[in-house]
Amino acid sequence: MSQRKNLNSDDIQQFLEIPSGSEDDLELSDEDSDDDLIRIQDLMFNEMETCPEVLQDDFFDENVSIPSPRSSSSMLVIQPTSSSSNTANVASQPSTSRQVNSRSRPQAVPTLRIISPSPQPVRPASPKPKREYIWRKMDFQPPDTTFTGVDVLEQPYTTFETPLQYFLHFFDDDLLDHIAEESTKYSIQKDCSKPVLVTKTELKKYLGICLLLGLEPQPNIRMLWNSILGIPLIIETMTLGNFEKLRSGIHFNDNINYKPRGEPGHDRLFRIRPLLETLRKKCQAVPKRETLSVDEQMCATKACNFLRQYLPNKPRKWEYKLLVLFDDKGFAYDIEIYSGAENDPELRLPDECDLGASSNIVVRLCRSIPRYQNYKIFFDNYYTSPELISYLAKKGIHTLGTVNKGRMGMTLKMPSQKELTAAKRRGYSEGWVATVDAVPVSAVLWLDS
Repeated sequence: MSQRKNLNSDDIQQFLEIPSGSEDDLELSDEDSDDDLIRIQDLMFNEMETCPEVLQDDFFDENVSIPSPRSSSSMLVIQPTSSSSNTANVASQPSTSRQVNSRSRPQAVPTLRIISPSPQPVRPASPKPKREYIWRKMDFQPPDTTFTGVDVLEQPYTTFETPLQYFLHFFDDDLLDHIAEESTKYSIQKDCSKPVLVTKTELKKYLGICLLLGLEPQPNIRMLWNSILGIPLIIETMTLGNFEKLRSGIHFNDNINYKPRGEPGHDRLFRIRPLLETLRKKCQAVPKRETLSVDEQMCATKACNFLRQYLPNKPRKWEYKLLVLFDDKGFAYDIEIYSGAENDPELRLPDECDLGASSNIVVRLCRSIPRYQNYKIFFDNYYTSPELISYLAKKGIHTLGTVNKGRMGMTLKMPSQKELTAAKRRGYSEGWVATVDAVPVSAVLWLDS
């Protein structure tokens, strides 16, 4: 243990003469801190072109950031740092003039660093003002709705005799060759030393087994190859090993062309886009019946994917949501997979106006419907709006749908359910008519129970 040294009068006098500030003049006082910071900032920007490197030191407890008055794309940050090399340990350093207190705290040395500012959050678009219409209580005078379209099936649809022919019309040779090519390409990208050559014949076998899985579901897919519980046709068609290889490596698009999220051209359905567009074109080419409908169709899944929807009140909690245009017989003419980007402006054509996320879905699904041939479209209150009805009426398409009262505006005064049941009998109806973009739109209230 070191001995305590007694101070004499000369030592005490010497310590009293030590100034309270730093001898290297690196500390900033309250008076000149702002001026010094501005001078440092100006010096940094004047010499930035000639200085190839920027000092980078460890962060201290406090950071002082100063926005650049000359540039909006960069920011000057003054970072005080503590370094052992800048600490004056007076007890161990000899001095020719006077000693410095060994207990003096280490001084913070400001360093300069240019950093890019964080991106500013994008302000959400302000909601569009709600339009008000003048509703008059009157009976609606319907226009001529005689159907003038063609809904008769022609070749090749009239030549199909088996379900296989019908299936191969949609999964034609061009699509199967594309899937086989992309699957082989993916196996090479995954492991070039062990490529898997996928042929069109093997792909047809794989798809046939997948169709049989819907008719003969099993808790475990490997049970289909079981000697007791398996299906002999599947066992004879393809081995379990080849099926699992195809199942894990089947691809529909080239991963090299994938655009990450945030970049222009990003597509959430990129991996299945060729398959989806091919099937859509095939379905759109089928002659449409007079009465059509737009509604949702749920596809149950156990896959862990952000596209699936959680429906707690359904028997199957996790499902994909499909937005479908189909006829009164159940045939689908067009389809969209719900991906959360239904109101993306890039999905609208130049001649299509923004009617809202739900109504825009109907507009896109109705693109393949022939115009001015008096087709009839039905949908529920999720899609219905006066603007949508007016827009399709200008295209020669008649529409009908249930609607929420809030979408009709405040000027439409309808009696409540309680008032109707108290004063009216079942089957009572009232009608109102408003002009929406030069198109008469009728709203009918009907008491059905």
